[in-house]
Amino acid sequence: MKARKIWTAMACTMACVLTACGGGQSGEKSSAAADTTAAVTTAEAAAGSSTAETTGEGSTSLAAAEYLSGEYDALPEDGEKYNLSIAYAGGENTEGHVVMSALKEALEYYSNGKITVALYPNGQLGSDAEMIASCIAGDIDIVMQCGSTHATFVPETQIFDTPFLFSGVDIKDVEAATIDSEFRDLYNAANEKAGLKCLMLKAAETMDLTSNKAVYSLDDLKGLKIRTAQTESRMLIWSSLGANPTPLAYSELYMALQNGTVEASDNIYSNDVTGGFGEQQKYIIPTDHFLVSVDLTMNLETFQAMPAEYQNMITKICEEISHYDYALTVADIDKNLQTLIQDYDMEVCEISDEFRTSMVEAAKPAIESAKEMVGNDALYEALDKSLGR
Repeated sequence: MKARKIWTAMACTMACVLTACGGGQSGEKSSAAADTTAAVTTAEAAAGSSTAETTGEGSTSLAAAEYLSGEYDALPEDGEKYNLSIAYAGGENTEGHVVMSALKEALEYYSNGKITVALYPNGQLGSDAEMIASCIAGDIDIVMQCGSTHATFVPETQIFDTPFLFSGVDIKDVEAATIDSEFRDLYNAANEKAGLKCLMLKAAETMDLTSNKAVYSLDDLKGLKIRTAQTESRMLIWSSLGANPTPLAYSELYMALQNGTVEASDNIYSNDVTGGFGEQQKYIIPTDHFLVSVDLTMNLETFQAMPAEYQNMITKICEEISHYDYALTVADIDKNLQTLIQDYDMEVCEISDEFRTSMVEAAKPAIESAKEMVGNDALYEALDKSLGR
């Protein structure tokens, strides 16, 4: 209740803050101009995160305040100011944007303005590949994206692209494993080797197939042109199953479906809804082949250059917002599926036990290849231990 009162007061009284891409420099030293079209104001963040209301298309916001303890290291009165940038491909109508707005507001409020955050949605600062490279270079402070999109720098992020790895696992167990566990410690260490600080990690939404062609068997998958993320692991499962994986940037997907460059999409329901992909697709095939991960990563040098109390505040708030992120995602999964069915008139192709078994069997080469690309058996062992299996 205390956190809710604090959050309500914050939403009502805190001034709007517009900041530019800070590159990790302090507010006193940075000369970058404020980008009013990209930054999200505190008032907008409050509207998206502090009330229980519908946000975007099919997304219901929970109260982020319930997840914030307010118990953080006090920052010194004369402490340095930092302008941080967070970039991501999703738009303002996505769940990810709601979560980043809540994170922005929490950091700005509890730091008493010593940390300000500019949000850059819609791929304004580049493709996923470009943004993570810019983050490692220190040109963007923080990036939110699917974990395996920075597999070039952190091979271990591909563990979530191991086909059918999480089949039958309760999402609460996944939440615990990805937020605070031996597995998360090893995952953090892998990111740090690449110059990244993993602030948040979520794996809650399953990757499924949407298509203009009904799919009930491996024969139906043969030659199907499926858009995948621009990573080898994402393409390999579909080639193993006989399809024709076609890597494209997320921003190019709608047009590619519209003009026939691809016939199907390997995606999560929330993206299918917010991206409007249901307008160009007829069938939902619940393959449940991956449990997609979303990472929030920060330039490690920028993070480590901040005083310890700043680091502790950022780390703890991100951990608490992670639980909010999971709750928001879980609440929206069925809602998004129903939106695709009811609003877009999409039809579900039910997966038979025989079809699922044949997919798992055919995917064995992709499973082994994923483990080789991850190259970290200890990470798999820690995950099994953290999941209690």
